[in-house]
Amino acid sequence: MSVDRTIKLKLKVSDEDAETLRQTIIVCNEAFDEIAAFGFENQTSSKIKVHHGTYYPIRERHPEIPSALLQGVRDVACEALKGVKLKRLPKSTPFAAVRYNKRVIRINFPQKFISIASIGGRIKATFDLPEYYYQYLHWDIRSSALVYDKRSDTFYLHVTMRTNSPEPSGDRVLGIDRGIINIAVCSNNRFFNGKQIKNVRGKYKHLRAKLQRKGTKSAKRLLKKISRKEKRFVADVNHCISKEIVNMPFDVFALEDLTSIRVQNRRRGREFNRKLNNWSFFQLEEFIRYKAEALGKQVIHVDSRYTSQKCSRCGYTYKGNRRGNDFRCRKCGYHVHADLNAAINIADAGISCIGRQTVNLPYAGNCVFHGSPASPNPLEQGS
Repeated sequence: MSVDRTIKLKLKVSDEDAETLRQTIIVCNEAFDEIAAFGFENQTSSKIKVHHGTYYPIRERHPEIPSALLQGVRDVACEALKGVKLKRLPKSTPFAAVRYNKRVIRINFPQKFISIASIGGRIKATFDLPEYYYQYLHWDIRSSALVYDKRSDTFYLHVTMRTNSPEPSGDRVLGIDRGIINIAVCSNNRFFNGKQIKNVRGKYKHLRAKLQRKGTKSAKRLLKKISRKEKRFVADVNHCISKEIVNMPFDVFALEDLTSIRVQNRRRGREFNRKLNNWSFFQLEEFIRYKAEALGKQVIHVDSRYTSQKCSRCGYTYKGNRRGNDFRCRKCGYHVHADLNAAINIADAGISCIGRQTVNLPYAGNCVFHGSPASPNPLEQGS
């Protein structure tokens, strides 16, 4: 199992070279539109067919584009056509990112130097390498993308690195219940509440209302700015929570499948819908998944039905067992926090999934497995 990471390098180039890179990006995106139009008209996303139909005509119109760079543009256009299943014509923006393969770029991490192809020949640039990125220097370089930030007039190189994931070492399961009030509750009695996010969102909601009433151009600019700040804050909180979770002494993380959660709860009122739409449960899941696979751990999905209504002690399922954050079983009298009870049920479901899993069968029952394969042996104990 491989693990991919993308590192972001800020490039330092001269003014003359910066203009050359800008023109390179513009011309490559023009070529992208021409290639995508050919594929859409002929209803094909085959790289071979698109290559035979577009390579020489575009080389005649844009002889300044290096051949290997043009082939990278063709690959991106074919992937875009395939992504939309040829149902519509993909279009690029003038400064959309341009993919670079190994033939048109050379990266020297020790000397913090790159040589990159352009319409004006090879351009040399330098960059600063944060200490955090040193852990990736022994990984394989897969591909790169040149990105131009028009607002700051800055070029970035996004480099995708790959290594092999560590082999799995165990089968201990942690159940994780995600919610709006408590962002995550783990079956080992670890709570991550959302009070901090709630307070920050409330502050931005009040400020957003004032700016929307004002309606000026500067107010609209500020609205975009605080929207970005809010997203970065929520992402940072999810990063910190996911990092702490994956570093717990467990090998498998069981999560509910919340794919249709918004559809199932769309008629519960405007205020609830606002909270539901602001709930970043999928982002937290993605952060847990990619951090777990780097450690050789596994993430699985279990059926979300009745996890909040089922007693984790005796198994009795009844809607009236739960009242808000309080869970009290009507059969055995078991009393516990409702989210913790759900997390334990999720862990138990994850144990059942692992018990049914085989090496060559990634799907077992209602369980979906992600990341490195876990041991096929069934677990004997719950969380």
